[in-house]
Amino acid sequence: MMPFLWIGLVGGSLGAGASLAVLLVVIRRREGLVMIAGVAFMALSVLAANSLVAIYDRPVLTVIASAIAVGSVGGGFALVASLLSYVHAKSHLPAIPSVGTTPRSLVVVLADVEANEYVAGEGTQEIADPIDAGLPEPTMSVMPFHYAAQKARYRAVGGRSPEAGQAADLTERLEARLDQIDFAGPIMVRCSDGSSLHDTLRAAREAGFATAIVAGAYIAEGYRAGAERRGADAPMPGLSVVYTRSLWASDELARLVARRTLTVRSDPERTGVALVVHGQPGEHERANQSFDIQENAFANRVRLFLVEEGLESDRVRVCAAEWRDPGVTETVRHLAAIGCDRVLVVPACQPFANLQTLLDMPAAARDARVPENARVVHIAPWGDDESFAEVLAAAIDEAATESTGVD
Repeated sequence: MMPFLWIGLVGGSLGAGASLAVLLVVIRRREGLVMIAGVAFMALSVLAANSLVAIYDRPVLTVIASAIAVGSVGGGFALVASLLSYVHAKSHLPAIPSVGTTPRSLVVVLADVEANEYVAGEGTQEIADPIDAGLPEPTMSVMPFHYAAQKARYRAVGGRSPEAGQAADLTERLEARLDQIDFAGPIMVRCSDGSSLHDTLRAAREAGFATAIVAGAYIAEGYRAGAERRGADAPMPGLSVVYTRSLWASDELARLVARRTLTVRSDPERTGVALVVHGQPGEHERANQSFDIQENAFANRVRLFLVEEGLESDRVRVCAAEWRDPGVTETVRHLAAIGCDRVLVVPACQPFANLQTLLDMPAAARDARVPENARVVHIAPWGDDESFAEVLAAAIDEAATESTGVD
């Protein structure tokens, strides 16, 4: 009997610690089951401990049993935390359309967007990216709390991020602008683990396509989009892959962002604008400097058009959403300090609404603690505008013409 009580004490405590870690990580609809399991394990541990104390009736055994229980809870928690790095999101490939009776090019829209809902594997990727960039790896004791924080962010926006859905809407609008005689699709591929684009292109080749045109639905190619492109760079006999030009040099999109910003301005002399770019951590910034350069160039194009429309040049500033200075907080505070009674926060390089535009940017602006007479206005991302689909369609037509050498 005695060995079973000790096994129950250790096993119940291990299970309780593991359940706590899993509770922090698991998706919301599974939390109830995990809580029930955790309570059951805890009840087993307490029952075994009380039985051992009653049998031995010695204070020192009570202390030993308590220490073993606490240590086992920590061990169960650490065991789950150590396994989290092996949790990866499944890559969901889009359906490949039929080739048709005439040769057509498959259009693939590559979108660097977050998942619709919280998924533990996405949390693993969110933690891995900064580590790859040279930042310290979180300790096992705090690792599950990173997942809990990401889960709480999704919960704060109603459980779903609109970003992937808005990118899918763009793909549908793009289809209406493409000649279906020459093009198939488009289909959307979400940047994930660096293999999604490669797997999609391989499936396109197997479906009989000879040409694929990849259009990036972003201003500049970031870390994840670059990883997808590198993953697809391996030779694929039988399939020619063409990439559209980058959108950072597009005057049409810069004018679009400026135009949407100007719709909410008041007195130009008392309006300030914070044009927000992404920013990159550590090694990502050093390894992919063109990303920051291109996003800054695009934001400065927007700034030029805003100044042409009457805004004061010193009241239109470029800042980063994260990782770089100046950030949103410092920029909003500065604009309010120089007399702007309306400060517009504009996600210049983020076409779709996401957790960053919905949560992080407003939180950063609130931290600026501007005077009561100053008002901060957040401009919605611009990816739902028809101009975006038109610019992307023109880039696809241009890429198709260059690949065939036909005017």
